[in-house]
Amino acid sequence: MRYLYCHGFASGPNSQKARWFSQQFAAQGHKLAVPDLNRPSFERLTISAQIEYLQQIIGTSAEPWCLLGSSLGGLVALHAAARIAQIERLILLAPALYFAQNRRLMLGEATLQQWQTSGWLEYYNYRDQAMRSVHYGLLEDAAAYDSDDFERSMPILIVHGTQDESVSHTQSQLFAQSRSYVTLHTPAWDHGMVEHVAELWALIEQYRT
Repeated sequence: MRYLYCHGFASGPNSQKARWFSQQFAAQGHKLAVPDLNRPSFERLTISAQIEYLQQIIGTSAEPWCLLGSSLGGLVALHAAARIAQIERLILLAPALYFAQNRRLMLGEATLQQWQTSGWLEYYNYRDQAMRSVHYGLLEDAAAYDSDDFERSMPILIVHGTQDESVSHTQSQLFAQSRSYVTLHTPAWDHGMVEHVAELWALIEQYRT
């Protein structure tokens, strides 16, 4: 089994969780691939470009892959698994499975209209530690990825905190309730989970074995 980590929106391969997971996998004798999924760039980011990049990485590999996905990376991992046969297992952390809908609810109609009209909206980029403009094409592209359409039966672990203020855990509950192959844990954690990495790793280890 090969392992790959999909980081979240406005993040990158050097995030705190990405580094920590890399260390844990290395201690177990595994290499964790952590690609930069800001494709083609953060400013022009789309879900489609991220999935295409994962297809390039996995390519024609005959080995099975397990993808870990955090927040938006969870959405990317899920829809990559719907398209890439070598992905046989998923571990999704506070996944933004309904990213387009969430953006609309969080931003409100006025901000959405401004984003669509100007073509750009500023977000804080944690990788760059600065504000960066993102093109409206991200939202248009994300609308094409409906997680309710996911039909591939495969082992999926979802860990989603009940104290998550960015992505409601009820969305993961909704996704899991009609899919018997999904194992869902809803501890009283926040979206980042950085204060609970040891407990999180214990859940992942239990799932992996």
